[in-house]
Amino acid sequence: MALPIIGALAPVLGTVIDRLIPDKAEAAKVKMEIEAQTARVEADIQQSILDLAKEDAKAGKGGYRWGAGWLCVISLGYAWIIRDMILWGIAIAGLDVAPPPALPGEAQYSMLVGMLGLAGVRSYDLMKGSRK
Repeated sequence: MALPIIGALAPVLGTVIDRLIPDKAEAAKVKMEIEAQTARVEADIQQSILDLAKEDAKAGKGGYRWGAGWLCVISLGYAWIIRDMILWGIAIAGLDVAPPPALPGEAQYSMLVGMLGLAGVRSYDLMKGSRK
């Protein structure tokens, strides 16, 4: 991974170094040091990315979309349980109020089936040993 800002500034930086340091050997030495420092920074960035990926894997966040999962749980919980409990409470209390809105089921079921399908594929991969 090249650092984009350094890559974009490299020609300009080389020209500035050539103007500031008239000795060609000394200018080449400074340019080599800058390239070495850039390589060290790139290696540090790569290591940081790997460390973050390892921590994410340890935390159990690999592959699962938490927002989508909770949205599915909440919407299905409302559609299957909470709305019926509200309707039951309204009927028992004898209130003359409009019932709470029903959620359209098509989107809920497609999200549920998609997530269950992905979980099944993941389980199959783990069982076969093709993914870790």
